[in-house]
Amino acid sequence: MAITIESGVTVEGGITVGNVPMPEPTGSLVFNGSNQYLSMTPGFALGTGAYTIEGWFYNTGSYAVPTGLVGTDQSGALSLINNDSQSFTLDKSGGGGARTYGFVPGVLQANQWQYIILNRNASTQLETVWVGTLVTPGSSVTCSRATVATGGGYVDAGIQINTINYTGVSNWVARYYGGYWSGNITNLRITVGAAVYDSNNLTITAPSVPLTSGANTRYLMLGAVVTTDSSGTQTVTNNNAVTQSSANPFTQP
Repeated sequence: MAITIESGVTVEGGITVGNVPMPEPTGSLVFNGSNQYLSMTPGFALGTGAYTIEGWFYNTGSYAVPTGLVGTDQSGALSLINNDSQSFTLDKSGGGGARTYGFVPGVLQANQWQYIILNRNASTQLETVWVGTLVTPGSSVTCSRATVATGGGYVDAGIQINTINYTGVSNWVARYYGGYWSGNITNLRITVGAAVYDSNNLTITAPSVPLTSGANTRYLMLGAVVTTDSSGTQTVTNNNAVTQSSANPFTQP
């Protein structure tokens, strides 16, 4: 009896048959913080279901002004905004509501690779954000949960119920309506309709190898090519000459 456990992998009598998919080459994309961003077609709508937005970010700015990690020009859609050195906000475009997650001073750091995760659980809509900092390339990184959560239904420090229905389509990377990301991004993965993590967890271990695409992945940036979506879902447009770099958190400082 043969059992297929993932695409390209079949187990027959305890023997793996076929080729195991390997992570694609990775680098990072570099954004100037003033006008460079990516746009996606068809984009993604989160609705009221589960989702995870995660990735490696290297901020060459000072966190002095709000910047966009993921954003939109569509009404009713999500923008994920880094407000300052202590917080992130999820904003529903058009005045549909906001949810904010705060950290103690010093958690968000410029000129460091940091892994950032936004996660909303299925059914319970329990949501939080985690952040971890890379010390040595390729080493284990522990991401810690936010300590403050506001705007939704309070559950505990750093987690809340977010019942917002994001009806519109999010379609920007490294931009939102009020600002742009300054620095590098890689392994940005957007999962819609499933939660990769459990929002109840205090900590999450960041991946030490490039991410792979799953059934619910709607965008995966591995940083090898500016306009490649490794999930095969989006057509990506490079706006104002975003560049590619070999720098990444797995082999490069």
